[in-house]
Order: sequence, then structure tokens, then C-alpha cells
Amino acid sequence: MQIPPAGIRLLDARRLMIIVLVALNALYAPAHAELLNTENTTADTTVNSNKKAAPVPEQTLPEVSVSARRIEDERIDTTRAITTITTEDLERLQPATLFDAIRDVPSVAINGGPRPSGMSFNIRGYADNEDVAVKVDGIPKGFEKYRMGGTFLEPELLKSVEVQRGPQITSGSGSLGGTIIATTKDAADLLQPGQRYGARAKFGYANNNDEYSRSYMVYGRPDDRIDILFNYSNRQSNDIMQPGGTKLESSAISSISKLLKVSVFPSESVQLTTSVVSFEDSGLQPYDATGGQPGTFGNVIRSIEDLTWSETLQYRPDNRWVDFKAIFGKGYTDLHDLIRPGMSSINPLCTPILCRGNLNDYYRYETTNLDLSNRSRVIENKDWSLELFLGLQYNKNKREVSRYFDNTAYSQTFYPDGFNASAPPGTKSYVAYYLQPKLTVGRLSIMPGFRKDFYQVDAAGGTLALLEQYDQAATIKFRQESYSLGLAYALLPQNSNQQLTLYSNYGQGFRPPLVDEYFTQGVFSRCLSFFMSNGPDSQICGDLYRPQTSESTEAGISYQTPRLFGSDIQLTSKLNFFHIRTSHLLTSLRQNDAGEIVQDGWERRNGVEFESTMSAGKLYGRVSYSRISGALFDGKEYVPLYTVPGNALNITLGANLHARVDANISYRRVAQRTVVTAGGGSIPLEFGTQDGYEVFNAGIHWAPTSHMGFRLIGENLANKEYRLDGAFGGTIGNVAPGRNIRIVAEFTY
Repeated sequence: MQIPPAGIRLLDARRLMIIVLVALNALYAPAHAELLNTENTTADTTVNSNKKAAPVPEQTLPEVSVSARRIEDERIDTTRAITTITTEDLERLQPATLFDAIRDVPSVAINGGPRPSGMSFNIRGYADNEDVAVKVDGIPKGFEKYRMGGTFLEPELLKSVEVQRGPQITSGSGSLGGTIIATTKDAADLLQPGQRYGARAKFGYANNNDEYSRSYMVYGRPDDRIDILFNYSNRQSNDIMQPGGTKLESSAISSISKLLKVSVFPSESVQLTTSVVSFEDSGLQPYDATGGQPGTFGNVIRSIEDLTWSETLQYRPDNRWVDFKAIFGKGYTDLHDLIRPGMSSINPLCTPILCRGNLNDYYRYETTNLDLSNRSRVIENKDWSLELFLGLQYNKNKREVSRYFDNTAYSQTFYPDGFNASAPPGTKSYVAYYLQPKLTVGRLSIMPGFRKDFYQVDAAGGTLALLEQYDQAATIKFRQESYSLGLAYALLPQNSNQQLTLYSNYGQGFRPPLVDEYFTQGVFSRCLSFFMSNGPDSQICGDLYRPQTSESTEAGISYQTPRLFGSDIQLTSKLNFFHIRTSHLLTSLRQNDAGEIVQDGWERRNGVEFESTMSAGKLYGRVSYSRISGALFDGKEYVPLYTVPGNALNITLGANLHARVDANISYRRVAQRTVVTAGGGSIPLEFGTQDGYEVFNAGIHWAPTSHMGFRLIGENLANKEYRLDGAFGGTIGNVAPGRNIRIVAEFTY
């Protein structure tokens, strides 16, 4: 049996890390020589002026910059639907997954779960993996597999997570819902003033599933021109326990993550950063991990290896025309599903007549990315200013899929040379450019934007022969233009210590069909002759598809003050309303009664989002609320938009009880939501409701010394039984985990 070559394995990752270190050493040597011959060199030459030593471990007040006039809270963007989860938030929450880290962001929900491989993001009711883009250190991730989540990242490696709701000009296709931007840690974020080297060891235990986690980190700045960090994390657990003591089968975790990050500063205006992130996971998992009832198709022995590396160049000279950033990198995801006879309906038990043997599915995704951007301050004077933001992007996503049975005769008959027509291989690539000027006149800001994408999708493998015999194109090309406009008006004068801003944003986005959708042949194709008599003879849809598009309109008001009503309360709040129209739903491609091939499905969304952060002396708090409603036309019937999450209220309150003790409590209330209970395909959908729920969490942090800290975290303290949102077809979700008590011990040097 021919086994396809594996992707980048652990040994390859180690070799890559060695190559990176050697290359950076070569860069560092001349820079060091320059440093020795330079007088009066400052102690810190980082490009970003906000680079500073990490706060002492016991400091837990919100990360805001305070002046006599204004505050800058990095958590809430005051004119756009962008929220940032900071280092402090991640330290306090200690999330087990990236999904846990962003649950409290308005209009964000998690579909599927509680297994990490069964989770996907839901932003404003866009619930498919292809509707929410994920980037790690600037590199997009792009894994797609039937009924499986596609985000593999250990939160212990992260410095911050930015959540963009709705398409932004830099995010491109596949971000109708939004974009998750994860940034990994740096040594400069952890070192104390005057410290050159440091180390951290963290150990955790969770009682719900007997999870043991450990993390080891070493970091340093041996010289002012180099920053090095390495982190190793290991997470092992048994199956999750649901309220009532029921075990969630096949939910154990066995993952290993690594991060190597090196930054070099050849001069005060140049920063070169290399980041290598790897993730490995293996174990028994449901084949349909994101389904409302995972395990319907049985279990698989699943192995995942994911690696992302990026090279980032920042050039910021003392020149108003140049603020340049270049990101180049690659991402690799390798998945192997082993299904023994009888483990799944996909591979039934052996019979006296036929034994297929073990089934092996291989998926490999390779992403190549280049992102160039520059921001220029074209005009600057006291009355008005003009900035220009320009960018050029290239992305290529190559997908390789193969299926083999141990019974080679059976395998070659139904899957010749590993080709599975229902999961075709192929490549999707694009080149895009964008420009976004920003004109500020007094208190008014105007920010139009334009983006143009040039897309190409290529079939590969056995699909080429299927298309050739019907003289059908194996390459599909199209262009897509997207426009945006942002308006903001400051109601208070610039010399005020408060900011009250009205704003409105308009943005267009699109989602191209997947390789699967373009080139699938078989039961998953929407162009089967039974349903589409006027469709292609190959029953492969190909260029019948057009991109799915969206138009988003937002309006809102934000307020910031360092002294609320003259007190010491620092407050940032924002209220946002949005309306989104999605057209040409990919799922609505069909032949109508007149025999025409149409794609006329649409969705409508209306929503409101509120978020606020507060700090007052030793107290701090955060509140978010979101409500979304909508309707859907699938080409045949009008139905409720069943992918939107329930209305959600999140409240977090905390206090520094002592110089070394911090405590917080959080409350989440999610209202009932509409779910699909029956129907689909040619059968009309039937609907019901999924009950709402309330959950309480709490945590306390004690740092007896500056080198030692302990956290006690309680999740679902009331052991409430409730269901998560299903991640497939708007169905009801799985039962959530029961009460979980976690203990974390941290030691730093």
C-alpha cells in the first residue's frame, strides 16, 4: 500500500528552528559589531515605542495608559468593531483553548465542543470555518475537513488575541464573520527592568477530566539588539465529565505545543522577527467532531501536526512617508485518521464476504503567505491631516487528500491511487492590493477603502481526469472588488480629557467556494443530475458557483474618560448597531422550476453590541452584551436565521484585595436560541428552541513572592447542565462540561 508522504514532522521543525537560529546569528553578528563601535547607544532599540518590561506578577489592574487628559484602552477600539484580549486577560483567565479566551467578546460564540477538535468560531452568526479567518503571527490558517474544527493553537503561547467582527480591508476573503488575530509572546514582555535572562515554569491541574498541564519557558535579551524566547507546553487529560457524572466519550486531550521566537534589531528603525509555532495532538476522537451529537459516524484514531513559521520585517525610520511592514511565512497542517473495522459506519465490520481492513484518511494543508503594507503621513498640520495605508497580499493554500484501505484491491477499485472524489485535492490562491486613505479635518475623520482580489482555484489529482473527459475547465479564475468607508466625529474638543465619538462603518466582504464545493463529484455535489438536469455532465459544479458576498453597515457611539464624574474611575464604553446583508449563498446553488441555474439565497442580520471596561483604584470590571436576529432564504423557503447565537450577557468583576492577592468573579447569561430539529435537503426544515443558561466562574491569584504565584479557578461553579451551540446545520449542541476546579502554580526567575 502506498502511503502519502507526511508533512513537516517534529524532526523537520527542529531542523527549521536550527536554521533560523543560524541565520539570525549571522544577522546579529554585524549588528553586534556595530553596537560595540557606537557611542551613547540607548538601552532599548525596539521598533515599537510601547515595548516595555512586563509588570510584576501580582499586578492585575486593567492595561490602560493614563495621562492627565486622556486614556488609551487597548481592549476596545472606539470606532471599529474590534476587541482585544490582552496578556493580563489571558493570565487571569488561564484558558484551556483559544476558544475559551474569546467567549466574552460581544457577538462571539463557540460552536461545537467541548472537544478542541470539535470547536469552531461563530461571529455574528457566521458559523463555518470558512467565514471566520484565523491568523497566527500574521499567517492565515486554512484547514477544512468535514465536521471538524480547524484551529490548533495552545493559548499558553499567546500574548494577545484581537477579534475583528466583520470584514476589514486587510482581512480579505473568508472573513464575512470576522478575523481572529493571535500574537505570540516576546521576551521583552516578560523581563523585569534590568533583567537580561529569565525563565518560567507553570504547572496546572483540572479536576473535571484529570487534566495535567505544564509549560516551560526560557527567554532573554543577551544584548539590546536581540530578543529570544522558547516555550514548551504539554496538556494531557482523561475524558470530560458532564453534570450528573456522565462521561463524554472520546474527549481526552493529548497535546504538545512549542514556540520559538527570535527578534533582531539591526538598527533603531529595523526589527526582524522569526516565529515558529508547532502543535501536536493525538487520540481517539469522534469522526464528526463538530456535530450536535458527535459520534454518529463513529470514532477515529486521529493524529494532528500543525506548524506555522513567519518572518516579519518592520522598518520605521524617522520619515513620515515610511512605516513599512512585511510578513512572509508558511503554515502546514497534517491530519491522519485511522478507522479500524467497526469503529465507524464509514468502515463497517469485516464479513465472510468482504473485509476492507483499516481505513486511513490523510489530509495535508500547506499555506504560503506574503503581506506587505505601508502607512504614510502625507499631510500633517494643525487644521487637517491625511494618511495613506497601502497593502499587497499573496496567499496560496494547497490541499492534498487521500484515502487508503488495507485491502488494496478494494481500495484501488473505489479509491484509485488514494483519490476520493468526495474530498478532492486542489489549490486556491490569490493576489490582492488595497488602499485606505484617512482624512482628518478638525473633529471629523473620513476613511474610505478599496480592495481588489485576483483569485485562482486549480483542481488536482484524480479530479483532472474526471474534468478532462467532459472538457470542463480545471482552473477557475475571478476578480472581486470590495469597498469600505469609515466615518467618525468627536463630539468633544481635543483638549478635553474625555472622548465622546460618533462613528459609522460600511464594509463589503466575500467568500469564494471551497475546493470541495468547486470540484466535488458524488453525493456531496450540488450538481447531481437527479437535482440539476441542466447541469454539467460531469456532475461537478465548477464555475457554476459565484462568490458569496456581504455588505455590512455599523453605527455607534463610544465614550472614554479617566475621571468619571470627577472620581478615580477610568471608563471605556461602546454601543454598536449593525445590519448585514449576505447574498448568493453557496448553499443555494440549484436549478429552479424554469430550468435555470441560480444562486439566489440570502441572509439578513440585525444586531446590537455593547462592551465596557472599568477600573477604579483596586477594582476593575468588564461588561459585554450582544443580541442578533435575522432571516434566511435558502432558494426555496424563508426561515429564521438559525446560525445566530442566543443573546448573551457577560459580566466580570475583580479586585486587588492585597498587593499580592487578586480575585475575580464572572457571570454569563445566554438566552434560548432557534435550532433545526428536522428536515433538510428536499425536506422542509422544522425548528425548535435550545434552552438558555447561566454560568458562574471565579478565580483568585496569590503571589507570595515576586517569583512565585498560585491561581485557583472555578468554572461552571453551580455544575449547571446546559447545551453548547451545535456546529453543523444549526442543530442543538452537546452537553457542556460540568464543574471544573483548576489549580495553577507558576515559578519565575
